[in-house]
Amino acid sequence: MFIDYKTTVWERFEIEDEHKESLLKFLKESPEASAMDIWNWYSDNGGDPYTETIEGTSEEMSVENNGGCSTIEILLSDQILFENGK
Repeated sequence: MFIDYKTTVWERFEIEDEHKESLLKFLKESPEASAMDIWNWYSDNGGDPYTETIEGTSEEMSVENNGGCSTIEILLSDQILFENGK
């Protein structure tokens, strides 16, 4: 039997300081940009971003923080025995 649970964690990648102004311009033009949009923008502009997980930031998610969807599932083989959300 497996107990699967969902967590949230902070990750980080670095952009060289020389890209500050063009990054701020990109964000002004794309205020809804996701972290992956920023990563792709930097990569498309010659950067080579390396993503790392910030240690000690993993937290278990609640059903409420996951939009009502499950954050815990109990599985036996391929069968879900229990899930705590929709």
